[in-house]
Amino acid sequence: MTLSFFDSPLFTWGILPLLIFLARVCDVTIGTVRIMLLSKGRRLLAPMLGFVEVLIWLLAIRQIFNHLENVACYLAFAGGFAMGNYVGMCIEQKLAIGLDAVRIITKKDSQDLIVHLSKESRLWGDQRGR
Repeated sequence: MTLSFFDSPLFTWGILPLLIFLARVCDVTIGTVRIMLLSKGRRLLAPMLGFVEVLIWLLAIRQIFNHLENVACYLAFAGGFAMGNYVGMCIEQKLAIGLDAVRIITKKDSQDLIVHLSKESRLWGDQRGR
């Protein structure tokens, strides 16, 4: 009796967990970006991303339920969640969706204010992991 590729140990213990990991990274990353878009009032794009996010999650969790004996799938699911959070934060940082610009117009010399705000900005950046 020959095994199909999908029943092989390579697929079950290597490729399937990798696919679950990547799916989870994608769905959590999309979820992180979706939350940022929701906070900015993007009423059309956020629900569409939510649809894709949940669809990917369903596909991943289905594979876990189909392979309940495979601990590697559990680890891949959890690891994908953690990595998805990290990737989502990196993407949000690059897109700067959660940042607002402030313009200050003053009659006085602004050099002291610029120096103070620059120092504070660097402190906040360090606290956020930048």
